[in-house]
Amino acid sequence: MFFIDTHFHAGDYIPDMGEYCGEAAAESVSRLILCSGNFEESERAASFASENEAVYFAAGVHPHEAERMTGNFEDFKVFAAHGKFVAVGEIGLDFYYDTSGHAVQQKVFAGFLELALQLDVPALIHCRDKDGCFGAYDISLEMLTEFHRKGGRYLLHCFAGNREYAEKFMEAGAMFGVGGMLTFKMAENIRETISAIPVERLMLETDAPYLAPVPYRGRPNHSKYIPLIAQKLAWLKGITLEQCAVQTTGNALRFFNLPKGV
Repeated sequence: MFFIDTHFHAGDYIPDMGEYCGEAAAESVSRLILCSGNFEESERAASFASENEAVYFAAGVHPHEAERMTGNFEDFKVFAAHGKFVAVGEIGLDFYYDTSGHAVQQKVFAGFLELALQLDVPALIHCRDKDGCFGAYDISLEMLTEFHRKGGRYLLHCFAGNREYAEKFMEAGAMFGVGGMLTFKMAENIRETISAIPVERLMLETDAPYLAPVPYRGRPNHSKYIPLIAQKLAWLKGITLEQCAVQTTGNALRFFNLPKGV
């Protein structure tokens, strides 16, 4: 039994990536997908993947960085030659903070979805809107429905939409990332949504250093906490921890086309 963290970030909170991976491996988290927010982060992620056996990486531009994007989408094709490049991401729409204009976010999002199709890799999607607003979800659904129609594969990272949107995205081929929010005391809405999604559509993630699960909430998150998320998901689905690990790990292995051995 082993786990995969399908979404974490590098930063100052990781002084030594080798040590970080070792701590995760001690908790049976043996594969980690390092996500990027801009070109420079993508380059660093590629380096970390080269230097650490457990690390694979995704390259892209986060919606917060959309207006600061320099160069063009073609520049990111350089990562396709790297043997541990497994996805385009983190990309999408964020209308909660509005760090970048909506039109620019959509343009960058569309460009990277096309890149994912060209490179034949999945896309890791960020989708967030203000409380009670659903514009980001509606636009993302329209874009991802077309992406899926063209053969694209995608994972909705840290999905916090309601059950209705989960069902709509499932019709459009979505996979869903489950993270530390599932353990939060006041996150009954998250648990209600995830309970409606078949475990065959779910993968585990931390979004480290953000969204640490209970009892570490408020502290830097870590990939080694994945089993805590898995325990909550297993409880929610009425399955054993081992069944949860086997299913979510299998989902991730297939989705990212990762080697099957531990």
